[in-house]
Amino acid sequence: MLIKISRKIEEIGIKIDYLPLKENGHFGILNNIPVILINEELNDIEKSLTLLHETAHFLNGDCEKYISNHFQNDNIEFQANRYMIQEVMKMLDEKYDFTPDTNYQTIIDSLNLPFHLDGIIIDEFNNIISDKFDMTPHFETDYFYE
Repeated sequence: MLIKISRKIEEIGIKIDYLPLKENGHFGILNNIPVILINEELNDIEKSLTLLHETAHFLNGDCEKYISNHFQNDNIEFQANRYMIQEVMKMLDEKYDFTPDTNYQTIIDSLNLPFHLDGIIIDEFNNIISDKFDMTPHFETDYFYE
């Protein structure tokens, strides 16, 4: 997954550098070149997730936004996390071919993301299943109806 993500990011013109960092990653512009800095000590899954998260900041134009309060920052981070999860779920579906019987809790556990992102994983899983099997999600539960 890491190789595929790295290749796609570099294809859109973003440079990736692995460095010893205290945080997971950062994004920015250096000499007019978009750059993502990644903590070299992260495992491959953590690197993949961080790369997708930081890429979302570029795609959303977050470099150009002035953030005046923590609510704006929370929304920017939420949108970056949503993109990260959407992309990971698409890749996992390509690899494991999700069905309505797929246990999304296993996906949640394997990604080891903060618990506040579990809802986004469930929503994206439901979106994939509903599109793939022409089902309408019933949002009050995690079940589908036709």
